Amino acid sequence: MKKSLVAISIMAIVGSAWIGSTWYMGKLIEQRMDKMVDQSNAILKEYLPEAGLQLSYQDYQRGLFSSHFRYVLQSDVSSPGEKWLKEGDKITFIEQINHGPFPLSQLKKFNFIPSMAVVHSELENTPVMASLFEITKGQAPLTAISNISYQGNIASVINISPMESQQKAASLQFSGATINADVSKDLRNVTLDANSDSIFFTNKSHNNQLEKYSLQGLELKSTTSKGKFDLALGNKQLTIKQMALDTDGKSIVLLEGLILNTYLGESDEHLNTKLNYSLAGLKIKENDFGSGKLILSLNRLDGKAMKEFITAYNQEALQTIQQGEDFEAQELSDILWSQLPILLKGNPTLNIEPLSWKNSKGESMLNLNVELLDPTTNTTTTNNTLQRSFLAQNVKKIDATLTIPQAMATHLTMQIALLAGYSPEESQTLAEQQIKGLAAMGKIFKLTTNTDDTISSSFHYADNQIDLNNKKLSLQEFMGLFGLFNPVNEELTPEHPSEQMPSYDQ
Repeated sequence: MKKSLVAISIMAIVGSAWIGSTWYMGKLIEQRMDKMVDQSNAILKEYLPEAGLQLSYQDYQRGLFSSHFRYVLQSDVSSPGEKWLKEGDKITFIEQINHGPFPLSQLKKFNFIPSMAVVHSELENTPVMASLFEITKGQAPLTAISNISYQGNIASVINISPMESQQKAASLQFSGATINADVSKDLRNVTLDANSDSIFFTNKSHNNQLEKYSLQGLELKSTTSKGKFDLALGNKQLTIKQMALDTDGKSIVLLEGLILNTYLGESDEHLNTKLNYSLAGLKIKENDFGSGKLILSLNRLDGKAMKEFITAYNQEALQTIQQGEDFEAQELSDILWSQLPILLKGNPTLNIEPLSWKNSKGESMLNLNVELLDPTTNTTTTNNTLQRSFLAQNVKKIDATLTIPQAMATHLTMQIALLAGYSPEESQTLAEQQIKGLAAMGKIFKLTTNTDDTISSSFHYADNQIDLNNKKLSLQEFMGLFGLFNPVNEELTPEHPSEQMPSYDQ
C-alpha cells in the first residue's frame, strides 16, 4: 500500500512539474512572438526586398498545453515599387503550438525527446487563396510541422498538396511535394531535402496541337552554411528523372537522368566553386542523340570581390524590377562586364574538365584551363593595340584540347538531317560531306589535325605567345589566321587561299 502511495505521489509530482513547465513554455513563447516576427520581417527585406511583404500575427490564444494564433502576410505600405500583394489582400497561416518540454503531439508518437515546442502550420482559405484551394479540392495547399529545440534550431516537414486544374484546353496535374528542412537558430546553417513525383501540364499550341509537358522524379538536396563572406557555402543537387514534351501523343523531346550539382567552398581569402552537370540521355522524335556532361570549376575567386559583385547585381536587379521592367540577359551581361575588374581580383582560374557529348559511335571532348589576371596588378604598358586587348591584359595562360571522332560527329549530323526531313540515305551522305568538309577546312587553316579518323586540336597561350598544334606563333600571327591582322608566318597560312573546298559528292 505504501509503495502504491509513493508511486502515485511521484506521478503526481512529475505531472505537476510537467504541467507547470508546459504552462511556462507557453508563456515564454508568447513573450518572444514580437521578436520572432521582427526577425522574420528582417529576413523578408534581406532576401525578398522586391516583394514588399510584411509579416504580423493576430488572435493569439494561450492555453495550458497549446496556443493558437494566425500569421498574416500582407503588403508593406512603406515599401517602394510594385508589390507582390495588392493592398488589403492577406495570406494567413493557422498556427497551433504544442508547448514543451514534452509536446503532446510528440508524446502521442512516443517521442520523449524534450523540445521547446512543436508547431503545426496550415495555409488558410482566404479570398486571395481561394483559387489555390479549388485546385487542391479543398485541402490546405501547404501544411508544416516544425520542431523547435531549446537551442532555437528548427526541423520542419512541409507538405504541398496534390493539385489538379482544368481550364478549357489547359490542364495541370501536380503530385504534390514533401520538403524536409533543418534550419539553425541564426539561419546560417540550412539543410533541405525536397522531392516530388510528377508535374504534367497540357495546353493547345498556336497551331492547335495538343502539347504535353512533363517533369518526373524531381529531387532537391541542399546543405549550406554561411561563410566568412556571408555567402552560402556547401553542396546543392537537383535531380530530374525525366523531362518530356509530347505533341498530339507523339514524343518530341525526352531528357533522362538530368543531374545539376553545385559546390561552393572558401579558403582564407578565396572562394572555390564546382559545377557538375550531366544528362544520361537525350531523344528527339525518338532518335537517340546520346548523353553529355560538363564539369566546370572556378577557383581563387576573391571572396570580398564576389560579395561586392553579388550586392551590385542584386541592387541592379531590384532597381529594374521596381521600375516595372523585365530583368533580361542583356542586363545581366552589362552588370557582368561592368563588374569584371572586381571579379578578376585574386587571379581566378577557370577549368572545364570535361565538356563532352557521347553517342553510340564515340565521344567528343573539350578540356579547357584558363588562368586570369587582375587588371589592376598588370603593370605592362604598350602602345600595341593587340597587346592592350582583353586577352593580353586579363589572361595569363590558356590550355585547351579538343577531340572529335569523325564517326561520332557524322552520326550526330546525320540525326540532325533526319529531323530536317531528309531520307536516311540522304542524311548519311550529307553528314559525311559536312564532317569531311569540316576536317578539311581545319587542316587547310592549320587549326586542327586529323589522326585515326579523329579531328583534334591543341591550343596553349602564355606571355602573348601561342602554341597551336605544336606550331609556335605570336598572338598577332594567330589573329591573322582569321583575317583580323596581317599574318606574318607563312607556314601557318593556307597554302592555297583561293583554293575551293574539295567536293565529296563521289
